[in-house]
Amino acid sequence: MKGLTRDERGFVSVFLIILLPMLAFLIAGTAQYSRFVTESYADLGQAVAEAARAAASCVVERSQAEGDPRIDPDMADMVFVSVLARNLGLDPVTLAPLQGSGMAWPPGYVLVVYNGDERYAPAGKKYIFDGTSLVVEDLAGTGFPQGFAVSKNDVVPGGAGARVTTLEMPGVVAVVTSRAKGVMGSDADTTRWAAARIVKK
Repeated sequence: MKGLTRDERGFVSVFLIILLPMLAFLIAGTAQYSRFVTESYADLGQAVAEAARAAASCVVERSQAEGDPRIDPDMADMVFVSVLARNLGLDPVTLAPLQGSGMAWPPGYVLVVYNGDERYAPAGKKYIFDGTSLVVEDLAGTGFPQGFAVSKNDVVPGGAGARVTTLEMPGVVAVVTSRAKGVMGSDADTTRWAAARIVKK
């Protein structure tokens, strides 16, 4: 009977020696993954917000001089991409992740530039980048205020949904979807959106 008790204790000791390090590793990995995902969301959110503000500042000079500012859509798209690339460590032309970037692959984005009418610049344009190619669509202007529904992969003027934002004056609405590099190969899909408008001085 004594020998049997000793054998059971030995088995439990060996079991604990094997199990405890694995358990500690799993707990540490989970905490690290949670921290990483939170940081990735924050980084992407901040990058999208800053890129949207920069895009909204691309005002047509003549419209600014005449006190009725409108955004240059093509310039806004170029600036949006440039700021996004700089903040996320991406190639400024292809948006491919550079060494050290937290992104696992090129992000996709939808950028809507809305002026409300065709005075000084197009009423609106929608830029859709899927990670490899860019498509540009013209949007009709229906004045202000103008609502936009934002989903994971689109921005729809006048649409309805869980996320709706309204522009009261010329501005931009953007949504970016990417995959952030994870710990131990556990990459995470992230989506963030932002809206910005012209600020009259």
